[in-house]
Amino acid sequence: MAKDYQAAEKERRTKEHDEALKVLSVPNDAVECPPRSLFEIGGRVWLYVERVKPGLTKKLAHRWHGPFRIKRKIEEFAYELELPDKSGYRFYAVVHVSSHKAVNEYPSRPKTRLTQDVTEDIRFDFDEELLPEDSWEPDHLAGEYEVEAILDDRMPLSTSTERAVREFKVKWVGYEEPTWEPSSNLSCGGLLYDYLPAKKSERRLQTVQVADED
Repeated sequence: MAKDYQAAEKERRTKEHDEALKVLSVPNDAVECPPRSLFEIGGRVWLYVERVKPGLTKKLAHRWHGPFRIKRKIEEFAYELELPDKSGYRFYAVVHVSSHKAVNEYPSRPKTRLTQDVTEDIRFDFDEELLPEDSWEPDHLAGEYEVEAILDDRMPLSTSTERAVREFKVKWVGYEEPTWEPSSNLSCGGLLYDYLPAKKSERRLQTVQVADED
């Protein structure tokens, strides 16, 4: 019953979302010579979603979604993305250009975070609750450990029989002592995306400080 209710509720939200955004589909005849688009119509882009709306308990597995094709330009800094049914999205996505990266510049899913937060006033009407299921970290099963934070990382020495695998020092929910784990033991893609660039910046700063001391 719960699954049926969730499916019906998601379908209802999808329809409401579509109806609200159809208003944006009316052509603006008053504009005779629209300005050149920042992104080409038909071009493919990644869509950045860093965090969900307040109240959602699910965690994003990654922050760059897609890729999607640019369907049309809504206004100077807003585009509608083409979302085919097979993608898992069943609604129009109208978002600010600050949340896009062109696929021809980033062939693989970007791993960087945007330097400027995507604030509510430029989000438009993008509803994260309608993202495909593979956009979210899996729900924790009974008996499964949940990662609270990533504290550090290291690269053990390789042996003649095994290749070195990067390990992460993990603080687990409900446990005091952290443990060292390979990434294959972790189901916390969002935390890794936060940790890796922050750690890289920290190490770069340490290198600069050492050079200044010399």
